[in-house]
Amino acid sequence: MPEPLTLEIVEGPNAGQRVLLERPIVIGRAPDTDLVLEDGEVSRHHARVSPATDGSAVVEDLGSANGTFVNQNELQGPARLDPGDELLVGVTVIELRSAAQVAAQPSAIRAVPVGLVAAPLTPAYVDPEVIHAEIEPSNSRTTTGELDKYLDVRVRRRAQLAPLALFMLVALALIIYFATR
Repeated sequence: MPEPLTLEIVEGPNAGQRVLLERPIVIGRAPDTDLVLEDGEVSRHHARVSPATDGSAVVEDLGSANGTFVNQNELQGPARLDPGDELLVGVTVIELRSAAQVAAQPSAIRAVPVGLVAAPLTPAYVDPEVIHAEIEPSNSRTTTGELDKYLDVRVRRRAQLAPLALFMLVALALIIYFATR
């Protein structure tokens, strides 16, 4: 029996999260997946990683929008994943690790280089007073859904005017139709 394998997120929003690869694991954003990622570039059901009998794993893309990559090569079909190989899903890097690798180095998380570290920025598209009024100070972690309604006022106006524009277009087409008969 091959030694147990572990999938560890080494870069990305969920860095440090691990899952033991004892059965096929589905990776995605959907809550019903086995490895849920908080990565906007990941599809709801992005990829599946299954253990193989020879101590490796098999990864397959599940029709994702942005593709799945093994060691910087895009998958075109099911591919072999050996311990130490990297799986890129969205902007999240996942490494397949053997029990020996985990014992030698408990965490494979890659630190962000000092030159690239930046403090979280306050969104410039939202009035700061609105943020403080709608988000409780005790809630240190907000979801993007709360701020989505403020993203782009122009897009919201266009969406509100779309039914009127469609009505006007149909009315104009009917006027032209009856005028030419």
